[in-house]
Amino acid sequence: MQKSVPDEPLVDTSYMRHVLAGVSDQRGKIARLLETGELISLRRGLYASRRDLDPLCLAGSIYGPSYISYETALSWHGMIPEGVAEVVSATIKRAASFENDFGRFRYQPIPKSVYPVGILRVTESDLPFLIASPTKALIDRIAREAGFRSMADVARWLEGMRVELPSGLDHGQLIECADGYGRPSVRWLLRYAEKNRLIPS
Repeated sequence: MQKSVPDEPLVDTSYMRHVLAGVSDQRGKIARLLETGELISLRRGLYASRRDLDPLCLAGSIYGPSYISYETALSWHGMIPEGVAEVVSATIKRAASFENDFGRFRYQPIPKSVYPVGILRVTESDLPFLIASPTKALIDRIAREAGFRSMADVARWLEGMRVELPSGLDHGQLIECADGYGRPSVRWLLRYAEKNRLIPS
């Protein structure tokens, strides 16, 4: 008897057509698998075959190219005390959001020039995923803030966010993103890190 539920944790419509090659009503069969919960819709044309997947593993497949950043990455790195209610990622495409059985996924656009900076690949999970380094997550988040005119603004923001800075920030990532983002908040973060010796020598 042919299997109708795939072994792969993530599948798309074309993969399901291959799995259901001998089924006359493929669309109807997929609809029934969704109804019984054997498939879980992530977005149009993309499905999960298991419910125990970490939502972080799904973000890049739901909308890409993208990598997990902002509060989600800050929390994952242990830099803020709060958990996060949604998975927030950076992308070079338009802003987007999706909601499914695994939670809410939100995507914020960033400049193409800074996109490849400071991306880590995590493989110790159900599926590999991309996430911002501690420095890049901090940069992406502070870049969304306006009105920064001094290092004191950075200090107040860090305190308000309750950010626990890592032992050292990446100087190269700060410099590259200060240029690429062109945001005063990122430039002041760079100066703050240099002034307060937050960069390993």
